Amino acid sequence: MTAVRAGAVALAGALAVRAWTARRTARTHPGDPTGVRTDDGVRLHVEVAGSPAAPVTVVLAHGFAARSTMWDPQWAALQEHARVVRFDQRGHGRSGWPGRLRATPERLGRDLAAVVDRVAPAGPVVLVGHSMGGMALLALAGRRPDLFGDRVVGVTLLSTLAAPLALAGRDDAGSRTPVRVGAVSAAAAALWLASPPVHLLHPFRTGPVQRLLRHRLFAADPPEQAVREMTGAWTATPTAVMSAHLPGLAGYDGRAAVDALRTLPVLVLAGTDDTTVPATAAERLTRRLGPRARLVLVPGAGHMVPLTHAEVVTAALLDLLARSRTGDDGRRVS
Repeated sequence: MTAVRAGAVALAGALAVRAWTARRTARTHPGDPTGVRTDDGVRLHVEVAGSPAAPVTVVLAHGFAARSTMWDPQWAALQEHARVVRFDQRGHGRSGWPGRLRATPERLGRDLAAVVDRVAPAGPVVLVGHSMGGMALLALAGRRPDLFGDRVVGVTLLSTLAAPLALAGRDDAGSRTPVRVGAVSAAAAALWLASPPVHLLHPFRTGPVQRLLRHRLFAADPPEQAVREMTGAWTATPTAVMSAHLPGLAGYDGRAAVDALRTLPVLVLAGTDDTTVPATAAERLTRRLGPRARLVLVPGAGHMVPLTHAEVVTAALLDLLARSRTGDDGRRVS
């Protein structure tokens, strides 16, 4: 009984420290005062470029521990063809953090909806999500399927998946699926609880951890500019924010939301050497989406393919923009 009581006291203490860390992070990350305000009061940093008279608005959503500047190559190139919007996810870059202990893809989907409703309230929209940004996109599709096919006329899912992360690269209908998902969720919860002491150690600023991240996020010989961008983003994103997202990402399952995208032109793009979301996951997602989805696999690319293979990604996005304005048979769609 004593051991149980001691464990309960230790857990309560860890939770109290975790809550204090979250509140402290919120005080130091108030967000962009001129940005889009979410329904729970978070200020998101949002940038808009391109002509207001452009035929379509493209909204770019970045992934975990990244920031909107990761889209710099596409940001510049797409402005000639569309109005372009990019934003920092909550707690990332120049966006605020509400002091919550956890964040989920569903919450990010609501944030994405707030950006679309505020910055692109009328006209056709193409949504582009990388990794966690793609999960937010699918969460929005599950929450507001009426947007897709009416306002949203095209979708791009880069280095992302619809099945739980624990099943990346595996059959998502296997008998051991619940065990895998449960194990990953437990590990995420442990990291979430341990984030305060982890933050004190600043592991993302150490050489060994940065080399590990480089191996995990990139394939062989990535451009140094791409590595600097992601290293800067990882070291700038508070540990309290990263850990707050982990349990939600571990338990994420967006497969039911895929139905809302079946009538749209969809681009699924992934690197063949991605060790975070393997190409096999992109192939399964494309099959799940149906005949209007197109798969592009980039040889030799890792997880951060928009940074390392910017020209390939931009060309694929421009092709999607063309498909979103015409039928697959070349017929223009109003």
